[in-house]
Amino acid sequence: MKDEKTSRRERRRRRLRNQILAYLVMIIIVAMVLTAGYFGARIVIDYVNDYNEKVNRVIEEAESSVAEEQDSEPFIEEESESSSDELEGYKPPVEEDPLNTLIESLLSDMTTEEMIAGMFVVTPESITGVGTAVQAGDGTKAAVTENPVGGLVYAPKNFNTPEQFTEMITKTRSYSKYRIFTIVRAECGSTDFGLEAAAKVSELSDPENARQSYSAIASKIASYGIDMNLAPAVDEFLLGEAAGSDASMAAAFVNMAVQAMQEAKVSAVLQKFPGAEAGTKTLEELKNSEFAVYAAAIQGGVDCIMVSHIQVNSITGDDTPSSLSPVMVSDMLRSTLGFQGVVVTDYLDDSAITDRYSSAEAAVAAIQAGADLLLSPEDYQEAYEGVLQAVTDGTITQERIHDSIYRIYCVKYKNVIESL
Repeated sequence: MKDEKTSRRERRRRRLRNQILAYLVMIIIVAMVLTAGYFGARIVIDYVNDYNEKVNRVIEEAESSVAEEQDSEPFIEEESESSSDELEGYKPPVEEDPLNTLIESLLSDMTTEEMIAGMFVVTPESITGVGTAVQAGDGTKAAVTENPVGGLVYAPKNFNTPEQFTEMITKTRSYSKYRIFTIVRAECGSTDFGLEAAAKVSELSDPENARQSYSAIASKIASYGIDMNLAPAVDEFLLGEAAGSDASMAAAFVNMAVQAMQEAKVSAVLQKFPGAEAGTKTLEELKNSEFAVYAAAIQGGVDCIMVSHIQVNSITGDDTPSSLSPVMVSDMLRSTLGFQGVVVTDYLDDSAITDRYSSAEAAVAAIQAGADLLLSPEDYQEAYEGVLQAVTDGTITQERIHDSIYRIYCVKYKNVIESL
Protein backbone atom coordinates (compact mmCIF):
# COMPACT_ATOMS: atom_id res chain seq x y z
CA MET A 1 0.00 0.00 0.00
CA LYS A 2 2.91 2.32 0.73
CA ASP A 3 4.23 1.83 -2.82
CA GLU A 4 0.78 2.55 -4.21
CA LYS A 5 0.57 5.79 -2.21
CA THR A 6 3.98 6.82 -3.44
CA SER A 7 3.07 6.01 -7.03
CA ARG A 8 -0.15 7.99 -6.73
CA ARG A 9 1.73 10.95 -5.33
CA GLU A 10 4.25 10.82 -8.15
CA ARG A 11 1.47 10.71 -10.74
CA ARG A 12 -0.16 13.79 -9.24
CA ARG A 13 3.14 15.62 -9.14
CA ARG A 14 3.73 14.81 -12.80
CA ARG A 15 0.28 16.09 -13.72
CA LEU A 16 0.97 19.31 -11.87
CA ARG A 17 4.30 19.77 -13.61
CA ASN A 18 2.70 19.11 -17.01
CA GLN A 19 -0.02 21.66 -16.26
CA ILE A 20 2.60 24.21 -15.27
CA LEU A 21 4.56 23.53 -18.46
CA ALA A 22 1.37 24.00 -20.48
CA TYR A 23 0.85 27.35 -18.81
CA LEU A 24 4.47 28.29 -19.69
CA VAL A 25 3.91 27.45 -23.35
CA MET A 26 0.69 29.44 -23.46
CA ILE A 27 2.17 32.44 -21.68
CA ILE A 28 5.28 32.56 -23.89
CA ILE A 29 3.24 32.37 -27.09
CA VAL A 30 0.67 34.94 -25.98
CA ALA A 31 3.36 37.28 -24.68
CA MET A 32 5.39 37.10 -27.87
CA VAL A 33 2.35 37.70 -30.07
CA LEU A 34 0.79 40.52 -28.09
CA THR A 35 3.91 42.32 -26.94
CA ALA A 36 4.72 45.36 -29.04
CA GLY A 37 6.11 48.84 -28.70
CA TYR A 38 9.29 50.17 -27.28
CA PHE A 39 9.44 48.12 -24.11
CA GLY A 40 7.63 45.04 -25.46
CA ALA A 41 10.51 42.62 -25.87
CA ARG A 42 12.11 43.67 -22.62
CA ILE A 43 8.90 42.70 -20.83
CA VAL A 44 9.00 39.25 -22.43
CA ILE A 45 12.68 38.79 -21.63
CA ASP A 46 12.24 39.91 -18.04
CA TYR A 47 9.19 37.73 -17.66
CA VAL A 48 11.00 34.61 -18.88
CA ASN A 49 13.94 35.33 -16.58
CA ASP A 50 11.62 35.77 -13.60
CA TYR A 51 9.47 32.76 -14.46
CA ASN A 52 11.81 30.28 -12.82
CA GLU A 53 11.11 31.66 -9.37
CA LYS A 54 7.37 31.73 -9.99
CA VAL A 55 7.21 28.18 -11.32
CA ASN A 56 9.35 26.80 -8.51
CA ARG A 57 7.10 28.51 -5.98
CA VAL A 58 3.99 27.03 -7.59
CA ILE A 59 5.56 23.58 -7.72
CA GLU A 60 6.58 23.75 -4.07
CA GLU A 61 3.10 24.85 -3.03
CA ALA A 62 1.51 22.15 -5.18
CA GLU A 63 3.80 19.45 -3.81
CA SER A 64 3.09 20.58 -0.26
CA SER A 65 -0.64 20.39 -0.97
CA VAL A 66 -0.31 16.91 -2.44
CA ALA A 67 1.73 15.75 0.55
CA GLU A 68 -0.87 17.06 2.99
CA GLU A 69 -3.64 15.40 1.00
CA GLN A 70 -1.82 12.09 0.97
CA ASP A 71 -1.05 12.26 4.67
CA SER A 72 -4.70 12.95 5.45
CA GLU A 73 -5.95 9.90 3.52
CA PRO A 74 -6.89 7.01 5.80
CA PHE A 75 -4.65 3.99 5.55
CA ILE A 76 -6.64 0.96 4.42
CA GLU A 77 -4.77 -2.27 4.59
CA GLU A 78 -5.44 -4.61 1.72
CA GLU A 79 -4.51 -8.19 1.17
CA SER A 80 -1.02 -8.60 -0.21
CA GLU A 81 -2.33 -10.93 -2.93
CA SER A 82 -4.60 -8.20 -4.29
CA SER A 83 -1.77 -5.66 -4.26
CA SER A 84 0.45 -8.10 -6.06
CA ASP A 85 -2.18 -8.64 -8.76
CA GLU A 86 -2.56 -4.90 -9.31
CA LEU A 87 1.19 -4.40 -9.65
CA GLU A 88 1.76 -7.34 -11.96
CA GLY A 89 2.98 -6.11 -15.30
CA TYR A 90 3.14 -2.52 -14.06
CA LYS A 91 5.61 -0.26 -15.86
CA PRO A 92 6.50 3.15 -14.43
CA PRO A 93 5.37 5.96 -16.75
CA VAL A 94 8.08 7.55 -18.88
CA GLU A 95 8.81 11.12 -17.85
CA GLU A 96 8.16 13.63 -20.62
CA ASP A 97 10.99 15.90 -21.73
CA PRO A 98 9.85 19.48 -20.93
CA LEU A 99 11.94 20.97 -23.75
CA ASN A 100 10.52 18.53 -26.28
CA THR A 101 6.98 19.22 -25.07
CA LEU A 102 7.48 22.97 -25.35
CA ILE A 103 9.03 22.84 -28.82
CA GLU A 104 6.49 20.44 -30.30
CA SER A 105 3.73 22.69 -28.99
CA LEU A 106 5.30 25.74 -30.62
CA LEU A 107 6.01 24.00 -33.93
CA SER A 108 2.50 22.57 -34.17
CA ASP A 109 1.19 26.06 -34.92
CA MET A 110 3.83 26.93 -37.55
CA THR A 111 3.22 26.67 -41.27
CA THR A 112 5.74 25.10 -43.64
CA GLU A 113 6.43 28.58 -45.02
CA GLU A 114 7.23 29.89 -41.55
CA MET A 115 9.50 26.93 -40.80
CA ILE A 116 11.45 27.51 -44.01
CA ALA A 117 11.87 31.21 -43.22
CA GLY A 118 13.01 30.19 -39.73
CA MET A 119 16.03 28.41 -41.22
CA PHE A 120 17.51 31.65 -42.55
CA VAL A 121 19.79 34.11 -40.79
CA VAL A 122 20.07 37.43 -42.62
CA THR A 123 21.37 40.92 -42.10
CA PRO A 124 18.80 43.56 -41.12
CA GLU A 125 19.66 45.47 -44.31
CA SER A 126 18.77 42.51 -46.55
CA ILE A 127 15.12 42.50 -45.51
CA THR A 128 14.57 46.18 -44.70
CA GLY A 129 16.31 47.63 -47.75
CA VAL A 130 18.13 50.34 -45.77
CA GLY A 131 21.80 51.10 -46.28
CA THR A 132 22.88 50.63 -42.66
CA ALA A 133 20.43 49.61 -39.94
CA VAL A 134 20.96 51.54 -36.69
CA GLN A 135 17.39 51.61 -35.44
CA ALA A 136 14.25 49.50 -35.54
CA GLY A 137 11.02 51.21 -36.54
CA ASP A 138 8.06 50.54 -38.78
CA GLY A 139 10.32 49.32 -41.57
CA THR A 140 11.86 46.66 -39.34
CA LYS A 141 8.44 45.69 -38.00
CA ALA A 142 7.10 45.18 -41.52
CA ALA A 143 10.24 43.30 -42.58
CA VAL A 144 10.27 40.72 -39.77
CA THR A 145 6.50 40.29 -40.03
CA GLU A 146 6.68 39.56 -43.74
CA ASN A 147 9.91 37.54 -43.35
CA PRO A 148 9.81 35.54 -40.08
CA VAL A 149 13.50 34.64 -40.35
CA GLY A 150 15.29 32.57 -37.75
CA GLY A 151 17.84 35.21 -36.88
CA LEU A 152 19.48 38.54 -37.65
CA VAL A 153 23.25 38.96 -37.79
CA TYR A 154 24.62 42.38 -36.90
CA ALA A 155 27.90 43.94 -38.04
CA PRO A 156 30.02 46.57 -36.28
CA LYS A 157 28.44 49.21 -38.56
CA ASN A 158 25.11 48.58 -36.83
CA PHE A 159 26.59 49.60 -33.46
CA ASN A 160 26.88 53.25 -32.46
CA THR A 161 26.40 53.19 -28.70
CA PRO A 162 25.34 50.53 -26.20
CA GLU A 163 22.03 52.32 -25.67
CA GLN A 164 21.28 52.60 -29.39
CA PHE A 165 22.21 48.96 -30.06
CA THR A 166 20.19 47.64 -27.12
CA GLU A 167 17.13 49.66 -28.16
CA MET A 168 17.35 48.40 -31.75
CA ILE A 169 17.60 44.77 -30.71
CA THR A 170 14.89 45.07 -28.06
CA LYS A 171 12.42 46.60 -30.48
CA THR A 172 13.29 44.11 -33.22
CA ARG A 173 12.61 41.21 -30.86
CA SER A 174 9.26 42.73 -29.92
CA TYR A 175 8.21 42.85 -33.58
CA SER A 176 9.01 39.21 -34.32
CA LYS A 177 6.19 36.67 -34.12
CA TYR A 178 8.67 33.92 -33.31
CA ARG A 179 11.75 33.93 -31.13
CA ILE A 180 14.76 34.95 -33.21
CA PHE A 181 18.51 34.66 -32.81
CA THR A 182 20.30 37.99 -32.50
CA ILE A 183 23.87 37.43 -33.63
CA VAL A 184 27.28 39.07 -33.79
CA ARG A 185 30.86 37.93 -34.24
CA ALA A 186 32.91 39.01 -31.25
CA GLU A 187 36.35 37.44 -30.73
CA CYS A 188 39.07 38.16 -28.21
CA GLY A 189 41.13 41.22 -29.07
CA SER A 190 38.29 42.96 -30.90
CA THR A 191 36.94 46.32 -29.75
CA ASP A 192 33.81 46.07 -31.91
CA PHE A 193 30.43 46.35 -30.20
CA GLY A 194 31.89 48.32 -27.33
CA LEU A 195 34.22 45.53 -26.17
CA GLU A 196 37.26 46.47 -24.13
CA ALA A 197 40.68 45.85 -25.65
CA ALA A 198 42.06 42.48 -24.61
CA ALA A 199 44.51 39.82 -25.72
CA LYS A 200 43.91 38.29 -29.13
CA VAL A 201 43.01 34.63 -29.43
CA SER A 202 46.57 33.76 -30.48
CA GLU A 203 47.89 35.55 -27.39
CA LEU A 204 45.79 33.81 -24.74
CA SER A 205 48.17 32.25 -22.25
CA ASP A 206 46.14 29.34 -20.87
CA PRO A 207 42.62 27.82 -20.99
CA GLU A 208 41.48 29.65 -17.86
CA ASN A 209 42.49 32.91 -19.49
CA ALA A 210 40.32 31.93 -22.45
CA ARG A 211 37.40 31.34 -20.11
CA GLN A 212 37.77 34.75 -18.52
CA SER A 213 38.10 36.53 -21.86
CA TYR A 214 35.07 34.90 -23.47
CA SER A 215 33.04 35.27 -20.30
CA ALA A 216 33.64 39.03 -20.44
CA ILE A 217 32.68 39.10 -24.13
CA ALA A 218 29.50 37.11 -23.53
CA SER A 219 28.49 39.27 -20.59
CA LYS A 220 28.87 42.44 -22.65
CA ILE A 221 27.02 41.32 -25.76
CA ALA A 222 24.30 39.59 -23.73
CA SER A 223 23.60 42.91 -22.03
CA TYR A 224 22.55 44.24 -25.45
CA GLY A 225 20.22 41.30 -26.10
CA ILE A 226 22.62 39.24 -28.24
CA ASP A 227 22.16 35.49 -27.79
CA MET A 228 24.54 33.98 -30.36
CA ASN A 229 28.21 34.63 -31.13
CA LEU A 230 29.95 33.43 -34.30
CA ALA A 231 32.96 32.33 -32.26
CA PRO A 232 35.36 30.82 -31.30
CA ALA A 233 37.50 29.98 -34.35
CA VAL A 234 39.33 26.65 -34.10
CA ASP A 235 42.07 27.63 -36.56
CA GLU A 236 43.08 30.61 -34.44
CA PHE A 237 43.58 28.38 -31.41
CA LEU A 238 45.47 25.73 -33.35
CA LEU A 239 47.80 28.41 -34.67
CA GLY A 240 48.03 30.32 -31.38
CA GLU A 241 51.23 30.67 -29.40
CA ALA A 242 50.01 28.69 -26.38
CA ALA A 243 48.37 25.74 -28.15
CA GLY A 244 50.55 25.65 -31.24
CA SER A 245 49.46 22.69 -33.33
CA ASP A 246 48.69 20.60 -30.23
CA ALA A 247 45.08 19.47 -30.79
CA SER A 248 44.52 18.46 -27.16
CA MET A 249 45.70 21.85 -25.90
CA ALA A 250 43.65 23.70 -28.51
CA ALA A 251 40.63 21.65 -27.47
CA ALA A 252 41.08 22.78 -23.87
CA PHE A 253 41.13 26.44 -24.96
CA VAL A 254 38.11 25.99 -27.20
CA ASN A 255 36.04 24.19 -24.58
CA MET A 256 36.71 26.91 -22.03
CA ALA A 257 35.63 29.57 -24.53
CA VAL A 258 32.47 27.68 -25.46
CA GLN A 259 31.46 26.97 -21.87
CA ALA A 260 32.06 30.55 -20.79
CA MET A 261 29.74 31.91 -23.48
CA GLN A 262 27.02 29.33 -23.08
CA GLU A 263 26.99 29.72 -19.31
CA ALA A 264 26.16 33.38 -20.02
CA LYS A 265 23.28 32.17 -22.26
CA VAL A 266 25.06 33.16 -25.47
CA SER A 267 25.18 30.24 -27.91
CA ALA A 268 28.64 29.55 -29.29
CA VAL A 269 29.09 28.89 -33.02
CA LEU A 270 32.34 26.97 -33.34
CA GLN A 271 33.95 27.70 -36.71
CA LYS A 272 34.89 26.83 -39.32
CA PHE A 273 34.56 23.14 -40.07
CA PRO A 274 36.79 22.15 -41.77
CA GLY A 275 39.61 24.68 -41.43
CA ALA A 276 41.60 26.60 -44.01
CA GLU A 277 44.29 23.91 -44.36
CA ALA A 278 41.88 20.97 -44.61
CA GLY A 279 42.13 20.86 -48.40
CA THR A 280 45.79 19.86 -48.19
CA LYS A 281 45.40 17.15 -45.55
CA THR A 282 44.31 13.54 -45.53
CA LEU A 283 41.39 12.31 -43.45
CA GLU A 284 43.81 10.68 -41.01
CA GLU A 285 45.71 13.94 -40.57
CA LEU A 286 42.47 15.83 -39.96
CA LYS A 287 41.34 13.29 -37.37
CA ASN A 288 44.57 13.87 -35.46
CA SER A 289 44.31 17.64 -35.60
CA GLU A 290 41.24 19.84 -35.98
CA PHE A 291 38.68 17.02 -35.97
CA ALA A 292 39.90 16.12 -32.48
CA VAL A 293 39.16 19.68 -31.35
CA TYR A 294 35.64 19.54 -32.78
CA ALA A 295 35.03 16.13 -31.22
CA ALA A 296 35.98 17.48 -27.79
CA ALA A 297 33.73 20.54 -28.23
CA ILE A 298 30.83 18.34 -29.34
CA GLN A 299 31.27 16.18 -26.27
CA GLY A 300 31.34 19.38 -24.21
CA GLY A 301 27.96 20.45 -25.57
CA VAL A 302 28.66 23.22 -28.09
CA ASP A 303 25.37 24.56 -29.45
CA CYS A 304 26.33 25.25 -33.07
CA ILE A 305 29.06 24.55 -35.59
CA MET A 306 29.69 26.58 -38.74
CA VAL A 307 30.65 24.66 -41.87
CA SER A 308 33.09 26.39 -44.21
CA HIS A 309 33.17 26.55 -48.01
CA ILE A 310 36.56 24.79 -48.13
CA GLN A 311 36.84 22.00 -50.70
CA VAL A 312 38.22 18.74 -49.29
CA ASN A 313 38.66 16.52 -52.33
CA SER A 314 40.51 13.87 -50.33
CA ILE A 315 37.30 13.19 -48.39
CA THR A 316 34.45 14.19 -50.72
CA GLY A 317 36.05 13.08 -53.99
CA ASP A 318 34.92 16.25 -55.75
CA ASP A 319 35.13 20.03 -55.55
CA THR A 320 31.83 20.63 -53.74
CA PRO A 321 32.18 23.26 -50.98
CA SER A 322 31.98 21.61 -47.56
CA SER A 323 28.92 23.72 -46.66
CA LEU A 324 26.99 22.08 -49.52
CA SER A 325 28.47 18.60 -49.20
CA PRO A 326 26.47 15.74 -47.61
CA VAL A 327 29.79 13.93 -47.09
CA MET A 328 31.20 16.72 -44.93
CA VAL A 329 28.01 17.69 -43.09
CA SER A 330 25.97 14.50 -42.73
CA ASP A 331 28.73 11.89 -42.89
CA MET A 332 31.70 13.60 -41.23
CA LEU A 333 30.16 16.12 -38.83
CA ARG A 334 26.93 14.34 -37.94
CA SER A 335 27.78 10.62 -38.18
CA THR A 336 31.53 10.41 -37.62
CA LEU A 337 31.90 13.19 -35.03
CA GLY A 338 28.42 12.73 -33.58
CA PHE A 339 27.22 16.34 -33.67
CA GLN A 340 23.47 16.63 -33.10
CA GLY A 341 23.29 20.39 -32.59
CA VAL A 342 22.67 23.20 -35.08
CA VAL A 343 24.78 23.24 -38.25
CA VAL A 344 25.27 26.78 -39.60
CA THR A 345 26.60 27.46 -43.08
CA ASP A 346 29.36 29.96 -43.68
CA TYR A 347 28.16 33.19 -45.35
CA LEU A 348 26.33 32.13 -48.50
CA ASP A 349 26.95 35.50 -50.15
CA ASP A 350 30.66 34.64 -50.31
CA SER A 351 32.11 34.46 -53.81
CA ALA A 352 33.05 30.81 -53.22
CA ILE A 353 29.30 30.15 -53.46
CA THR A 354 27.92 32.97 -55.61
CA ASP A 355 30.41 32.33 -58.42
CA ARG A 356 29.04 28.82 -58.86
CA TYR A 357 25.50 28.71 -57.49
CA SER A 358 22.38 30.84 -57.51
CA SER A 359 20.93 31.78 -54.11
CA ALA A 360 18.20 29.18 -54.55
CA GLU A 361 20.60 26.42 -55.61
CA ALA A 362 22.93 27.08 -52.69
CA ALA A 363 20.11 27.12 -50.13
CA VAL A 364 18.60 23.87 -51.39
CA ALA A 365 22.00 22.16 -51.57
CA ALA A 366 22.89 23.28 -48.03
CA ILE A 367 19.70 21.77 -46.62
CA GLN A 368 20.20 18.56 -48.59
CA ALA A 369 23.73 18.40 -47.18
CA GLY A 370 22.36 18.60 -43.62
CA ALA A 371 22.62 22.29 -42.67
CA ASP A 372 20.04 23.85 -40.34
CA LEU A 373 20.73 27.60 -40.43
CA LEU A 374 21.50 29.24 -43.78
CA LEU A 375 23.63 32.30 -43.18
CA SER A 376 23.27 35.44 -45.28
CA PRO A 377 22.32 34.27 -48.78
CA GLU A 378 23.07 36.75 -51.56
CA ASP A 379 19.34 37.09 -52.31
CA TYR A 380 17.19 36.01 -49.37
CA GLN A 381 13.90 36.07 -51.26
CA GLU A 382 15.27 33.93 -54.08
CA ALA A 383 16.80 31.49 -51.60
CA TYR A 384 13.54 31.24 -49.62
CA GLU A 385 11.45 30.70 -52.77
CA GLY A 386 13.92 28.07 -53.94
CA VAL A 387 13.59 26.05 -50.75
CA LEU A 388 9.79 26.43 -50.75
CA GLN A 389 9.64 25.12 -54.32
CA ALA A 390 11.93 22.21 -53.40
CA VAL A 391 9.55 21.25 -50.58
CA THR A 392 6.53 21.66 -52.84
CA ASP A 393 7.93 19.34 -55.52
CA GLY A 394 9.29 16.82 -53.01
CA THR A 395 13.00 17.50 -53.55
CA ILE A 396 13.17 18.30 -49.83
CA THR A 397 10.67 16.68 -47.47
CA GLN A 398 8.66 18.54 -44.87
CA GLU A 399 10.14 16.15 -42.30
CA ARG A 400 13.61 17.39 -43.22
CA ILE A 401 12.54 21.00 -42.60
CA HIS A 402 10.90 20.01 -39.31
CA ASP A 403 14.10 18.28 -38.15
CA SER A 404 16.14 21.45 -38.67
CA ILE A 405 13.59 23.73 -37.01
CA TYR A 406 13.40 21.32 -34.07
CA ARG A 407 17.17 21.50 -33.59
CA ILE A 408 17.10 25.29 -33.95
CA TYR A 409 14.34 25.63 -31.36
CA CYS A 410 16.17 23.31 -28.96
CA VAL A 411 18.92 25.93 -28.85
CA LYS A 412 16.53 28.88 -28.80
CA TYR A 413 14.54 27.59 -25.84
CA LYS A 414 16.99 25.48 -23.84
CA ASN A 415 17.84 28.40 -21.57
CA VAL A 416 14.16 28.94 -20.83
CA ILE A 417 13.76 25.34 -19.72
CA GLU A 418 17.08 25.22 -17.86
CA SER A 419 16.01 28.24 -15.83
CA LEU A 420 12.92 26.40 -14.51
